[in-house]
Amino acid sequence: MKVDIPIPCPSCGGKMYSVAYNPALKILKNRSWHVCKECNFERNVEDFKKAICCA
Repeated sequence: MKVDIPIPCPSCGGKMYSVAYNPALKILKNRSWHVCKECNFERNVEDFKKAICCA
């Protein structure tokens, strides 16, 4: 699933979208990350949340 987010890319300032992956097996964790539409910069959402909360 891809969802546009209103956060600029830290690399180029472009638009980013969020990608979510929900595995079929419940023992695996759901994963989500941000990807830039312009330069394809990627970052883990969990790391991004930790950086915001601890800033």
